[in-house]
Amino acid sequence: MDIFAEIEISEAPSERKTVSPNAQIVGGATDPVRQKFYDMRGMASDNPYTWNDARLFYKQAKFMENFTDNYESFAEFSMHCPCYQRMGYERLRTYFTWRAAVRRGEFLDTSLSYIFLYIYELLACIGEESPVKSLVGLWALRGAYSKKFLVLDEYLPEWLKDFHVYYELPHSFTEFVTEHNMSEFYSDLFLFDGDAEVSVWNKISAYDVSKSKFYTESAENTKLLDDCFKAVGRGLAALCAEKGICVKDLFVHTGNQQIPWFPFRRALFHRWLRQKDRQIELPGGEIFICENNEWLTFHTAPYAHKKELAAFIIRKTEAQVRAVADFKTKITADPSTLLKASAALGGMGVTVREIENVIEKSIAEFFTEKNRIIVNIDRKNLERIRVEAEDITEKLIVEDETPLPRVACADNSGLKEQPVPELGDVWAQFFSQLSDAELAALKMILSENDDINKIKTFADSKGLMLEILADNINEKAIEIIGDNILELTDTLTVYDEYKNFLAHHFCKCIG
Repeated sequence: MDIFAEIEISEAPSERKTVSPNAQIVGGATDPVRQKFYDMRGMASDNPYTWNDARLFYKQAKFMENFTDNYESFAEFSMHCPCYQRMGYERLRTYFTWRAAVRRGEFLDTSLSYIFLYIYELLACIGEESPVKSLVGLWALRGAYSKKFLVLDEYLPEWLKDFHVYYELPHSFTEFVTEHNMSEFYSDLFLFDGDAEVSVWNKISAYDVSKSKFYTESAENTKLLDDCFKAVGRGLAALCAEKGICVKDLFVHTGNQQIPWFPFRRALFHRWLRQKDRQIELPGGEIFICENNEWLTFHTAPYAHKKELAAFIIRKTEAQVRAVADFKTKITADPSTLLKASAALGGMGVTVREIENVIEKSIAEFFTEKNRIIVNIDRKNLERIRVEAEDITEKLIVEDETPLPRVACADNSGLKEQPVPELGDVWAQFFSQLSDAELAALKMILSENDDINKIKTFADSKGLMLEILADNINEKAIEIIGDNILELTDTLTVYDEYKNFLAHHFCKCIG
């Protein structure tokens, strides 16, 4: 059987003819650029039955790796999965001229197919000394052309991820994504790391939180719900750890079956690099294994209840946050929407009620920590207060010819008559700064003999947490007199050095 080679004389398809490989190409030697293209395209005749397109492209790309051109014209180019072999003379010259400019840092207007052709080269590290340099080139290419050609972001994020698996790089994929603010393209990977914002989860949710009045009303509400959702994510991670699973297992089934993995799917890529045996794990638990230069990964499939479970977690979180923030409207999260999920979750030892409990507990702990008041004590001021307290104590117990004033409390506090010094301006200022609720609470603390249950009931009736009420009183004491006056452990009491003094002046000034 005769073997023929196709020689393209011009761009017009009607002007092609086939000749024997041994036929003389008249005038070919007079144009070195055209001869270079002939030599490159002639590589397809080496063994046309075993060279696939990707392998042929890689061989031709290495042959043309350092070729540059300065073609003054421009030929438009549109081809699905472009390659040199199917490009005519003018398009090849246009491409290599544009490529030379890009390598110099000049990103000229061009056709999308030329960009994809150059991407294929960079994926194979053509023209760059290392994978790191190729990665820099890919990122620069995206920065220059992705706004004009939106389709690039339908392909490049996947290929950038594959790049971090196939090549050994000095940084992790997580570091790359964080540095380049690319997390929106990898929501499924970073969804279950315990620190994802609600907007990321919203992409897999049947409930669209972006339409929530609470979430969109203000930047403060958006941040509040995001922060609370991160707390919930950490709570879910802790629950799953107790069950011997991870959060991803609630949404995605990962089987034990290993399936072949091919890097840079949808690109023209030949696996040119001999790989050592290794295992790569990406965020979200995706695992890739290389053995004998062949790549494998584990089969994964999302559960049918994935969207409903994500929606329930988001909605339940928002419902709790709205309630704590006393938002004007309330919402609820109905557990009955998870009937399909119950069986699958039960198989992992997790119940819907446990998930609800985690959400409620995580948000309660978040607000407790958020409202916690950190008190920084000036030790010099504290020492001064201690000295003053000791002086007061001495005056209380040392006999003097001039007796100290004695005032009896005419209430039911049970407080005994005690000698105390006169009220100073600082303490008068302290009493004046207390709210009605704080004054009433301080009176109860002084009179209820450490009955913390009564004091807690009082705090609840005022819509206050006991800890917050005590912290508010201590905070004002720190600001005005320089020391805490209340101690909260299993009981809530006034420190001994201030008890008699406060009791007397409380009766005298407040009544």
